[in-house]
Amino acid sequence: VPPIYNFASLEEENWMIAMANAKRMMRDYVRELKIQGIKSSHIVVEENLWSAIESILIPKSIDIIIMGTLGAKGIKKFLVGSNASSTLTSVIVPVLFVPLGASFSRLEKIVITLEAPRDAPGYVEEILILTKKWALPYEFLHVSTADDEDSVDFNVPHMEVLEEMFPDTSFGLSNKFASTFQEGLGVYQKEHPDAMLVMLSSHKNFLEKIFSKSDTEQLVYQPEVPLLVIKEDFIK
Repeated sequence: VPPIYNFASLEEENWMIAMANAKRMMRDYVRELKIQGIKSSHIVVEENLWSAIESILIPKSIDIIIMGTLGAKGIKKFLVGSNASSTLTSVIVPVLFVPLGASFSRLEKIVITLEAPRDAPGYVEEILILTKKWALPYEFLHVSTADDEDSVDFNVPHMEVLEEMFPDTSFGLSNKFASTFQEGLGVYQKEHPDAMLVMLSSHKNFLEKIFSKSDTEQLVYQPEVPLLVIKEDFIK
């Protein structure tokens, strides 16, 4: 619940109503999950979004953040951004973004983007730790662009290494041709609404942040399917 700094009588009354509604909503969520056999608890924090997340992350051991997203478009996208994108840049732990209307009941596979094979072992290990209990098949996705010398064959040797490292897990391989990496991911999402996409968010220096927006950040604005983002700094 966003804090109110001007405690005029009307403002304070609105704040108290907002707090009461938030607590009631959280209790309803916990009750619904209990019916489904899921143990849960709730907390209502009087902070802005980033301070609230930070206040929870510091004292608690958090494995993953799950966040619903509506996306952002046009002027709002560039001047304000979305809560999802801002969360992505503010935290280190993995974040699962769930777009409005997505349903986990129809998920059929976990699709892992693999653009830098050197990052693959630690990246894949974290993915398996987070998702193994879901018992879904895994598929690697490589996007080939017009100026990209990579091919499907380029990734096969790396997949063989991963299969040796994780003998209990099988991996499929898919290749998508597009003019840009971002375009390829967008097309793949629309063609495979039954997939959950996993991306590695790499560290960028100051100049790179100014002159280029990351593929992960752009995708977070308008995800078509659930998107799990693992930060490079998080990989042990």
